Amino acid sequence: MTIEQFIMFFLFIIPIASLLYIPREKLRLAIVSFLVFHAFTWAGCIILVQTGSIEYPVRIFTYSTKVGFTQNFLFIPMVFTWFILIFPINSSFTKKVLHYFIFISIIVWFIYFISIYTNLQEFLKETEKSQPMRLYINFAFYFVICHLYVDWFSKKAIEGKGNYYD
Repeated sequence: MTIEQFIMFFLFIIPIASLLYIPREKLRLAIVSFLVFHAFTWAGCIILVQTGSIEYPVRIFTYSTKVGFTQNFLFIPMVFTWFILIFPINSSFTKKVLHYFIFISIIVWFIYFISIYTNLQEFLKETEKSQPMRLYINFAFYFVICHLYVDWFSKKAIEGKGNYYD
């Protein structure tokens, strides 16, 4: 088993195993969070692949799509789901910003290291030093937009009954 196969295996297992730890009362919030962020990563990855900015040499579905399935469609949306599930609603602004920074950093440095040390992902139009900055900007945008949508959706879905975060 190559390092790429090993990583892809764990990127498949970790999101599925983490489903067992989602509280039953927050399952709807988790599903909405996962699907919303999944839509952003899907669209973003398709655009980057089609413009020739990124390439996935080793992937599971070699004939159906040129995008890496496990990291972009399972692992990264699950990180966002946990971001939403444990978001500190009633905390200070500093704690909220730190929460954003930690979760975005998990994704950015994961992508950066797999692009440097494996063949799972290759950036074609950027230098190694510009990748993390672009990734931080992109994922900060994704996180803010998706968080606003999930918050709006959860308030509209149970109007008058509190918030999903409670």
